[in-house]
Amino acid sequence: MRLAQIGFGGIGQTVAASLSADISYAAIAARPHQAADIQTALGDIAMVDSAPDLLSHKPDLVIECAGHAALKQYGEAVLAAGVDLIAVSVGVLAAADYRDRLLTTAAQHGAKLIAPAGAIGGLDVVKAARHATLERVTYTTRKAPALWRDTPAEEMIDLAAVSDPVMFFDDTAARAALLFAEKANVTATLALAGLGFEKTTVQFWADPDYPRSTHEVALTGATGTMTIKLANTVSPLDGKASWLTAMSIVDAVRDRNASLLIG
Repeated sequence: MRLAQIGFGGIGQTVAASLSADISYAAIAARPHQAADIQTALGDIAMVDSAPDLLSHKPDLVIECAGHAALKQYGEAVLAAGVDLIAVSVGVLAAADYRDRLLTTAAQHGAKLIAPAGAIGGLDVVKAARHATLERVTYTTRKAPALWRDTPAEEMIDLAAVSDPVMFFDDTAARAALLFAEKANVTATLALAGLGFEKTTVQFWADPDYPRSTHEVALTGATGTMTIKLANTVSPLDGKASWLTAMSIVDAVRDRNASLLIG
């Protein structure tokens, strides 16, 4: 399998460190200042900055871990070339017209758009339960006020004044994914797995008791109930990126060659 990757930030570096020992990389789409890190991690590999250049290296599979703008730049072209795409920036799919266009392109060209679980769990349960009667799916995240800086939360609440837990957002996955962009890709993944963007409930809390991002997924349906809570650690490579998100990409890649698939 020839693999191409879009993005070489903390998640991209962590993915490459796990995969490169036994999977061949064809090309990396990344910023010029990342060239030295890429060479150290992957050796003499092609660096590109456009979809045609990326596809010219004939990848069998493409990974996107670079953000919404990157998925919009590369996604449609990759799928139109009949190449499967594993994408973490699926928050862009909250826009119905773009979602329809991307999925139509994939269907027309025999390609798959694959959304790994990212920073959350329980998606296997959500996906299975939707085939019966799925009544409610809720995603809740709690994190320290400081971790909400540089997000729309700053316009909704005085983060510096928070001393007790405060829920400042209670709305649909559609609004969460579009408004909070990179911070809310998991809300889009959950919506796609279950009830859709308009029927999936999202709640955001600023809570001084949660120094790390904590995610909770709750489900109620004919098959039963589920509540799963995760407090994730960061990648040791950069101390910022979600380690679990990176490993969910690694798992999705390795499933391509697996003889046994679980979930």
